[in-house]
Amino acid sequence: MFLLSNPNKTTPYELEQGLQNPSTFQWYVVPLFVMLFYVVWKTIREKKYSVVFGGVAFWLWDVFNETWNSMVYATTGQPVWGTTLAGNSAYQILIGYNIEISIMFMFLGMATCYMISTTPNYEGDKFMDGNSNYLNDPNNLYYKVGVKNLSDEEKKIKRKAILNRVITIVMGSISAVCIEILLNYLGVLTWEKPWWQPNFPFILFIIGYVPFFVAAVVIHDAPRKWQIRGLLIELAIVVTLLIVAGSLGMLGHQISGWDQNDPTNWQWIGKHLKEGIRLIGK
Repeated sequence: MFLLSNPNKTTPYELEQGLQNPSTFQWYVVPLFVMLFYVVWKTIREKKYSVVFGGVAFWLWDVFNETWNSMVYATTGQPVWGTTLAGNSAYQILIGYNIEISIMFMFLGMATCYMISTTPNYEGDKFMDGNSNYLNDPNNLYYKVGVKNLSDEEKKIKRKAILNRVITIVMGSISAVCIEILLNYLGVLTWEKPWWQPNFPFILFIIGYVPFFVAAVVIHDAPRKWQIRGLLIELAIVVTLLIVAGSLGMLGHQISGWDQNDPTNWQWIGKHLKEGIRLIGK
């Protein structure tokens, strides 16, 4: 595993070559969006709204991670992870985030919700009926939550429901980490920090993926009103972070030129460092 580890090898110039560059656009993005639209619409027509909501929760968490990664890049000159032109992305949105990753995570979030055990008709007859029987649903994470003095049979049912979700979260996270290790080995996904490497994958597992799968499962099993509230809270956090980071100029290119020896080469770092020095001088 140590042979796969390449921390601090990628320069900011290599990472930024394809960043927000429309000339890299490829037509295959269009059918990808059509496929995503088809899957989402088909799932909605089948009234599996919880699957879509779980997928959105999974996707939003990824956007959150990609945003703070861009902020780390803007403030330290080095992201935690990055994507390069070697991946032939049709569009690189942020320093470690491209359009293919975005679509993939929505698919993966929905696939996660399809993998967990569910009770027939758990969505109910009407939209707001989703998971309305969650406290008595033997295939729900929240089965008998808050109920004391459970019978042996109820405890067995509860353990089975929780175990099913835990296995999905753990196995999904391990699989995702293994795929990332492969992508890192191929050079299309770089890991820039020494503590975010395949020879020590625990942080990547805990921070990089477990929260994604947990978010999908938690939202999927919640009653409809809490699904909506949970997604709105998650959306508000992500949008707020994007607005703050975007307003500070932390989401786009950070290199203003090609002189690696010039510290003012950095748009965000250089600007704020010079302002800080000026204030200190006063």
